[in-house]
Amino acid sequence: MDAESNPNYRADPASEWPGLHVSIFDGSPLPVAIVTGATHFVYYVNPAFCCMMGKSKDELIGNSFAEIMPKDGCLPTLDRVHRTGEAETHTEPEQPEAHSLYWSYTVWPFPGTGERPAGVVFKVTETARFHQQATAMNQELMLAVVRQHELTAQLQQEIAERKRMEQALVNSEKLAVTARFAASMAHEINNPLGAITNLMFLLAPLQTTPEAQAYVAMVDDQLKALGHITTQTLKFHRDSNQPTEFKLSSVLREVSDFYHPHAKKLGVVVNQRIETEGITVGFRGEIVQVISNLLLNAVDATPAGGQISVHLYPAPTWLCAARTRCGYCLSVADTGSGIDPQHRARIFEPFFTTKGERGTGLGLWVCAGIVNRIGGSIRVWTTRRPDHSGTCFSVFLPAEKATFVPLRRKYER
Repeated sequence: MDAESNPNYRADPASEWPGLHVSIFDGSPLPVAIVTGATHFVYYVNPAFCCMMGKSKDELIGNSFAEIMPKDGCLPTLDRVHRTGEAETHTEPEQPEAHSLYWSYTVWPFPGTGERPAGVVFKVTETARFHQQATAMNQELMLAVVRQHELTAQLQQEIAERKRMEQALVNSEKLAVTARFAASMAHEINNPLGAITNLMFLLAPLQTTPEAQAYVAMVDDQLKALGHITTQTLKFHRDSNQPTEFKLSSVLREVSDFYHPHAKKLGVVVNQRIETEGITVGFRGEIVQVISNLLLNAVDATPAGGQISVHLYPAPTWLCAARTRCGYCLSVADTGSGIDPQHRARIFEPFFTTKGERGTGLGLWVCAGIVNRIGGSIRVWTTRRPDHSGTCFSVFLPAEKATFVPLRRKYER
């Protein structure tokens, strides 16, 4: 009987293949084992293989591979490699009831002195533990990336919030300075206005001709208007302590007629379309200020030959339902150049203006404050398309005593 036919035969790979140095596998992170003979006795195992099996080298070396690795696919693979001398790679199928997903290994022969290999090298290329560790590591990396994005977004949000708070403080200081300046200017202007008014009162009886008396009356009216403007500066007071009932249609006509000469001088046509009397209860002076600011902005934005449309009509049913109250809609549309998209979101901010030195940046901010305070809303549509540019401001004004009677229906009745 030759040595290889002996079931207990254990060849020494180092003696049959002098070029084999098993120490090269000691530092490998992958499990490696060398088995010899037809019955596959364990000749060498590296530390990674011992760790995988949970045993020491003394417990593994010298035993049959079938005893330490009871896998159905392992022994047939070792037999084929030992018989054919060709390397193979094998992957164990997934076991649903097992905790390990799968494991794969590579088996290749090393030649001996005879025709058959002296043994085979068994290297595990991937195990469930390695796979789970890699999966867990990938998950941790993904969670770390997600967390980093969350922290970055949170930091950016905090920075933006801090900037908004700083800007709010700056705006508050500006408003405080503006209020003090307005109060000071109103006081300083009212003093000479009072003196001029008294002088006009003394001068009026001295005028004997009707033409002179008419001029004195006009000067007196202008002085009253100037005094009203000084007390209305930045709207830091109200006309009275209690709201009064008034018609939006009369206010709209009054403001439009007042600015009509100015618009005509610039070559701008102002068209009025009034479909309701718009009886409402509020502070008339505040509504005058809203309409005046919107109309003046439209005149400034419209070139010569352009048009402005001022439209007053009852609010549609869907808008009243959305606002849970009845009201009126006032729109001021122009055929100007439109608002730049980058400025669209800031037009209602205090001190923001696109007019340069000509604007204070308080007009639309004051309008929005007045409208919001009485429970209304203000919206804007704008476009910069060639030959179709323009801007439209639409204001919803609530009505405590809304009649909703369009003028055309009133005339028909």
